[in-house]
Amino acid sequence: MRKYLLGLALALTFASAAQAADLSGKWSSGGKSIFTFDRHGDTFTGSVVYEGQVFKIVDGTIDGDAISFYVLHDAPDDAEVKANGGKPFRNTAKGTVKGDEMSFSGSREGSNERAYSITLKRMAP
Repeated sequence: MRKYLLGLALALTFASAAQAADLSGKWSSGGKSIFTFDRHGDTFTGSVVYEGQVFKIVDGTIDGDAISFYVLHDAPDDAEVKANGGKPFRNTAKGTVKGDEMSFSGSREGSNERAYSITLKRMAP
């Protein structure tokens, strides 16, 4: 019985990973933002280019079609970092990926400040 349960747990783990949404590549809001995601199993990293500035995507996780990550603001010349007394901060993001569309929302970590929601579409390679 123990071997059966271990086998079942492993099978479910691999099935879950196989069914996780594919978010690797570039995504656009159709406006000023381009997101690039690099998936590593059930985690991911990446970057956001917005109005010529580059921000890091950190601590990304994926579970099925659900995603969550942070956009790190840490550049000394970032106007928002300057307005935050020179201290880096993160914006939260939680949402879903369905095919070639991704939607998520978030705000400044630990607050509702600068709340947003956005929908991205996968860009052609």
